[in-house]
Amino acid sequence: MGALAIGIVIVAFFLGAIPFGYLLARLRFQTDIRQHGSQNIGATNVARTFGLSIGLIVLGLDALKGILAVQLAYWVTPAHPAWAALAGFFAVLGHVFSPFMRFKGGKGIACGLGVVISLFWPAALGAALVFAGVVLIFRIVSVASLMGMIAALVTLWAAGRFVDLWYFAVPTVILALWAHRKNWERLIQGKEPRFGR
Repeated sequence: MGALAIGIVIVAFFLGAIPFGYLLARLRFQTDIRQHGSQNIGATNVARTFGLSIGLIVLGLDALKGILAVQLAYWVTPAHPAWAALAGFFAVLGHVFSPFMRFKGGKGIACGLGVVISLFWPAALGAALVFAGVVLIFRIVSVASLMGMIAALVTLWAAGRFVDLWYFAVPTVILALWAHRKNWERLIQGKEPRFGR
């Protein structure tokens, strides 16, 4: 069981590490997304650079990585839900520190959303609604991401999903906060760009 479980998180890590934003920009536009905008490979920078429809495709593909990582763990170890939550965290870890991109990647939000969809979809729905509301009002994606993460945490806690909360959500939020560190600096300086402007 130990070796099998370790194998699951390793597969989840490399699944999460697939850089869909980079690959789509290369294949569709013959360019390196890291040379545009915030130089990030995630869905937000892709949307700002190539348009909302392309950004949504990257969002969906990145979320799919999280969904597949969790479903794989459920399939292999159905009696041990903690491994599904851990697989979700490792998928996000791979997304943020992709070995295919010299251990640089996205911010983890889209992949994390996919994980939450698989673990407990009401938390994903709540996070998505809060995220959309904050983006519509303030047009600052980093703030919307933070509020969406808080909404997911609160929903998991209120629903008593403590395995998902402690094995996935809490460490993932800490990781995402770190990945957004430059965004927080720009927010303090009043320089964080607004989406759609």
